[in-house]
Amino acid sequence: MQQNLVLLFVYAIDRGSLSAVTDYHRSAGPLKTPRCALYSLIITPVGMKKGWKRVLADFVIPSRFLHLDEFQQEFSLQDPVAPAVFIQNGKSVQQLVTADEINAISSIEQLAELVKKRLMQYFR
Repeated sequence: MQQNLVLLFVYAIDRGSLSAVTDYHRSAGPLKTPRCALYSLIITPVGMKKGWKRVLADFVIPSRFLHLDEFQQEFSLQDPVAPAVFIQNGKSVQQLVTADEINAISSIEQLAELVKKRLMQYFR
């Protein structure tokens, strides 16, 4: 197993704003138009969904969750498209799951399967 690998789940919202609360309520309301599909998929008003916590425990590498501005600041990437899932290997990052793919996902199970499938290339 690679020792320096970390999964990075990047939300399409900035930290410290009301975006997260707004996103959750948009996704739960009648219009169902979230600004961040990843956030709406795995987060509830009281925290991370239990099903997603179980999925994270099954991954063989640690995970981090970053708001878009945190990701940009830490990795100095200009205008990354989010939401997305990246894999960090030391100081480099590589995209595993694109925004289009996340936006097409409708369940935690689908997201988990896609991430696991993409991780397989790192553990052959």
